[in-house]
Amino acid sequence: MMTKPEFSIPGLDATLFDASEWPLVYGRFPELNEPDRVSRILDSLDAILALKQAFVMAWIPPSHDHDDEPHEDEKRSVVWIKQRKADLRQHCRGYLYITAEPALRALLEGRLETVKKMYGFPMVVVEDRTVARGQAKSFLQLHGIRNPRARS
Repeated sequence: MMTKPEFSIPGLDATLFDASEWPLVYGRFPELNEPDRVSRILDSLDAILALKQAFVMAWIPPSHDHDDEPHEDEKRSVVWIKQRKADLRQHCRGYLYITAEPALRALLEGRLETVKKMYGFPMVVVEDRTVARGQAKSFLQLHGIRNPRARS
């Protein structure tokens, strides 16, 4: 029997997102062959933003490279980001990308340098969930948010 997380978000895709450590939310980027992948991510992010509460997003990258994303999927994501830039800036305290692979880490860090300004909040590559928890706590505390749920 599955135990229900303490915190649930209506409309959140539980196969891609885990909000059990709210306000830290883990999101897994789906693989290219997963059905309806872009809608599932964007609808879930809309559900998180609808709470109108501060949060930190910790992303788990897929096995494929970002450059392999189909053009239409990428375009749809960019439009979504532009339409929700104000909400993201108001509520998201940071994006974390979790990977222990040195090559992927270096690639992500390089890419984040170019997109950070567009988002307007910190973006950091971390090696695991333990580091992600500590970094999320720091992001939240910068904004005066005490975070009893995130374990360090």
